Amino acid sequence: MKFYIGILVGLLFVSASAFGALSVDDYEKLNTMFKESETRMKNHVSQEIAKVNTEIRRLDSRIDETNKRMDAGFQAVNTQFGAMNNRFGDVNIRLNLNFGLLVALIAVVIWLPLLRERKKERDREQDEKLAVQRALLEKQQEQLDAQQQEMDMQQQLLAAQQQEMAAVREELATLKQQQVPNPSATK
Repeated sequence: MKFYIGILVGLLFVSASAFGALSVDDYEKLNTMFKESETRMKNHVSQEIAKVNTEIRRLDSRIDETNKRMDAGFQAVNTQFGAMNNRFGDVNIRLNLNFGLLVALIAVVIWLPLLRERKKERDREQDEKLAVQRALLEKQQEQLDAQQQEMDMQQQLLAAQQQEMAAVREELATLKQQQVPNPSATK
């Protein structure tokens, strides 16, 4: 009875993984897990790229809108000034107009650099945002590359283990063929 209890306790201390080995199904499960992880990462990266692209498109459309509004405003001012010049024939009225134009020119000379500076600031802010988004995208690309390298290394390790298993199986087969019959069993 003590003998049986001793054997049971001994078997409990032996790890079950010592008797097990990875099967082909296990390798296939590992491969599917790696493939699923890769597709999830690709989907995530493509979603992030799509977000960045939509933000870039949105900013481009805002810039185009602003440029169109400014062009339309300049054209409207040009047509108004042209119409005013055609209407006024009197010298006194023309002098008043010229004085108004001078004031407008001074205002434009003063405000135009300010408007350009504001636009440059907005462009700088947008460039900074784009730079941050590009850096984030590059970081995500580096992470994706690192995961790809890790997956490649794991696939190489898996291939090496498969080669080792094939070599062990070949060695086992040769040992079975070379197995010497027991002389006591033949008597």
